[in-house]
Amino acid sequence: MATNAMLELKAQSDKRAKDLLDKLSNKTKSLKSYKLNFTFVLNNREQNITQTKEGVLTVKGNKYHLKFDGQEIFCDGKNIYTYQKASNEAQVQAVDELDEESITPEKILTIYEKGFKFRLNEEDKSMPNLKVVDLYPLEPKKKDYSIIRLYIDEGKLFVQRALIRGKNGSDYTYNIKNMESNPDISDSYFVFDKNKFPGVKIIK
Repeated sequence: MATNAMLELKAQSDKRAKDLLDKLSNKTKSLKSYKLNFTFVLNNREQNITQTKEGVLTVKGNKYHLKFDGQEIFCDGKNIYTYQKASNEAQVQAVDELDEESITPEKILTIYEKGFKFRLNEEDKSMPNLKVVDLYPLEPKKKDYSIIRLYIDEGKLFVQRALIRGKNGSDYTYNIKNMESNPDISDSYFVFDKNKFPGVKIIK
């Protein structure tokens, strides 16, 4: 059982963690665009089931393009198209219809800026060359996860791993293999072009 001291520590933000996250945020916001190659690992702690999948995320301002697990997600800044290859269907949703707290790809590296307390975790030695920061939601009852753990390369200001601990008994881990800063990407790359997907069914 957690002690009162441990609970108090979780309730307060660690200045060292905040300083590091602020530097990370400033670095990310200074980029005109970036591209991430990552591995996603789902680990169900109760059933001892592990699944691993590869993905590629490209971000430019408020636009993004995600390729992951048989689907592509296009966001042109106004609308989001989620294309499923297996069914040849694309669901469309306006960006302004999203909940303000929705975790969208362009927010993943700055997610901690609203709604979290955080602390530097000096006990986790699984990746000894990285700084570990734990994020605790201010309103945990409204979230389906209890903690987000970031593994940060302090020198490069680069998130190498992000772990989300779900309340359903599963951990969701994003291992970022590499990050390309400021690639030259045309705005058309973020637009869903139905002509490139013959016979696609658009679902609004």
